[in-house]
Amino acid sequence: MRKLIISLVVVIFVFLSIFVYNSTLQEKVKIGFIGALTGKYSVLGNAMINGVLLAFEERKYKIGDKQIEIIFQDDKGDIELNKKIINQFIKDDVKIVIGNVTSSMSKVSMSIINEHKDMFMISAASASNEFTGKDDQFFRVHVANNAQRFDNFTDFVIDKGYKKIYGIYDPGNPTYTKDYLENFEKSFMSKNQDAFLAFGKTNENLGDLVADIKEKNPDMILICANSVDAAKVVQYIRLKGLPTVIASSEWAQTKQFIENGGKSVEGVIFNIDLDENAQNPRYQKFLKRYQAKYKDNPSIFASKAYELSQIIIQMLEKGEQTDVKKHLLEQKVFNGLQDEIVFDEYGDVIRNFYTFVIKDGKYVRVK
Repeated sequence: MRKLIISLVVVIFVFLSIFVYNSTLQEKVKIGFIGALTGKYSVLGNAMINGVLLAFEERKYKIGDKQIEIIFQDDKGDIELNKKIINQFIKDDVKIVIGNVTSSMSKVSMSIINEHKDMFMISAASASNEFTGKDDQFFRVHVANNAQRFDNFTDFVIDKGYKKIYGIYDPGNPTYTKDYLENFEKSFMSKNQDAFLAFGKTNENLGDLVADIKEKNPDMILICANSVDAAKVVQYIRLKGLPTVIASSEWAQTKQFIENGGKSVEGVIFNIDLDENAQNPRYQKFLKRYQAKYKDNPSIFASKAYELSQIIIQMLEKGEQTDVKKHLLEQKVFNGLQDEIVFDEYGDVIRNFYTFVIKDGKYVRVK
């Protein structure tokens, strides 16, 4: 009996030793997420969290011998808080950062992360052309606001006969919003069209804004703002009886835009690089999983957050977390949910764009 007990103790000791040894071998990878999770930009941040969680839950937060921990932080649109969070990520040995929701906040994060060559930052939404063509630590699955990005859209606008354009942007995120209008204007003017009539702001007195629009009499109003502010501006324009055609950036292309704008947003035009009605198998598989988990349809930003998470997963399968940038540049081409995601040497991407119009409360693709 004594020998049996001793044998059992030995077996248990060996088993525990193996377990402890294997546990110490398992690498823990911390991934930081930073973005607006409260406030008027939170509709984007929370959608992105949904995409990130779905991707990593599918892998049970484990990639080979790597255990994944995701740290979610709300930047609240505050520059100093944003800096504090990034510096804390660095102290906590976080090498991979997903963020930010706005280009203005991404610029703040990048100012710190670019000083650390073993770190990597990737965004699902930051599209400012200010970040284009730079050999830094920042990549994105969202196409930059360069003039070429707008060629498809400006062709559509010109073909429809919209020659005089009035731009309106959100001054709370000018790194993206004003940049969007300026580069659309560059593409427009490169095709022998005139400069914009004016650049208005969403925080102006709406009565004065509408009076200026009436005076300048544009063929089209182009708004670059979040879904809440964009819907508010459109509603006021329609309330004042202006029938002018309105187009908007992809930032507002959410379910909330239609909910907030109601019948006022009927006919608003969008040009985006994701079709929520796509039937290809990869997107449909993602769509069913997303609907099952969240009882809702994914926005463009939830979809892109899922895509960038899949890219991170593939890169972690290739090697160390500090080598994500190197492995990504070696591979360059990835399967997105609807098309190929092709990165250039600076971490910028090329994607296909499609035009949509709101009809009967839905985003309908223009063939």
